[in-house]
Amino acid sequence: MKALNYMMMALVGIASTVSGNAIARHYDRSCGNCGTVVAVEQVSHKDSHLGAGTAIGAVAGGLLGHTIGKGSGRTAATIGGAVAGGAVGHVVEKKNRDRRYSWRFSVNMDNGHRVTITQDDNPDIRSGDRVRVSDGRLDRF
Repeated sequence: MKALNYMMMALVGIASTVSGNAIARHYDRSCGNCGTVVAVEQVSHKDSHLGAGTAIGAVAGGLLGHTIGKGSGRTAATIGGAVAGGAVGHVVEKKNRDRRYSWRFSVNMDNGHRVTITQDDNPDIRSGDRVRVSDGRLDRF
């Protein structure tokens, strides 16, 4: 009879260990910053840089004009270089300020919240994929 009791206790111990491992595995699969992608959308926006190209071009042109000019013509060369450099900088900035595209992902998090993440690239993430949010970006796992 004692042997039967010991055997029953051993079986109960094994069952509780298996159950504990199953719970641990389930816990490892869910995390506080993980979720499922429910929507993927490509969005366009304009670059928000305002006037940096013009300012940089004007400074560079003014310095070049100041270096090239001599005597009383130095001031005119500096002003002319600044104007020309600013115009060139503006054109370069305008060409590079075209529409840009990024990706917006809606994610139902495991903790019940929904988050929206916008990033410049889409590392082949689709609706239904499991992802981890890390530093404001999505990573598949």
